[in-house]
Amino acid sequence: MIEGITLEKKENYAILMVDVPKTRNALSVPIVEYMTELMDAVIADKSMHCLVVTGGGPKSFIAGADISQLVKMTPEDSRYSIEVGHKLFSKLETMDIPVVAAINGYCLGGGLEIAMSCDIRICSANAKFGLPEINIGMIPGWGGTLRLARLIGESRAKNMLLRGKMITAQQALDYGLIAEVYDDVDTMRVKAEELAQELAAKAPITMKFDKHLVYDAAGKQPTDIAQRDANTLGFLFTTHDAKEGLTAFLEKRAPKYEGR
Repeated sequence: MIEGITLEKKENYAILMVDVPKTRNALSVPIVEYMTELMDAVIADKSMHCLVVTGGGPKSFIAGADISQLVKMTPEDSRYSIEVGHKLFSKLETMDIPVVAAINGYCLGGGLEIAMSCDIRICSANAKFGLPEINIGMIPGWGGTLRLARLIGESRAKNMLLRGKMITAQQALDYGLIAEVYDDVDTMRVKAEELAQELAAKAPITMKFDKHLVYDAAGKQPTDIAQRDANTLGFLFTTHDAKEGLTAFLEKRAPKYEGR
């Protein structure tokens, strides 16, 4: 266990929180490794159908990497830190259940990289976003360059990356980086849990396919997509959940999905 890094399981979703005020919730290698362990616990628990990732307090989601640890790193240490970060973020990006980033305040460096690995990002109005690594002679080493360009476009991404430029919550919303902005942190946390409950109630098999279809779409031709979608739908028509969803719609009632 690492103090301040917690996993709270609710009825059908979980909340992973980074709450280390003295470092503004910055990420260190041990924290990233422990978060990966907690992620594995969520993946292994089939009653969990959504994950929320957030930071403690009102001012900081995750304010990047722990600089006091970076300055002590050897090249070998650095390579290892990159490996563990990519392992965590790839796991977030490719796990079968949806992941919500509930962003409270500063979301910088590794914080923005972890947020971009989530499926849906919401934030409070005081949030600030950036990849300021150029200001300390570094790069975003956990996939941030790729994900930022993919989410907001190459031109805007370069403007942020090359200048170490922070953007506001409203700019992030305008760019498409964020889905929703709420007036304050408390409201945002309530909305994050409401969103988790909403997502957890959806058909889990379809949710898994939706995530993987989006993730796997880059670079594919329309003909490839057509065949892939046909195969996916063909399989879904064999599932209980698809039959339940269609029947519930016709019967004008809420569906009861079972994940089969």
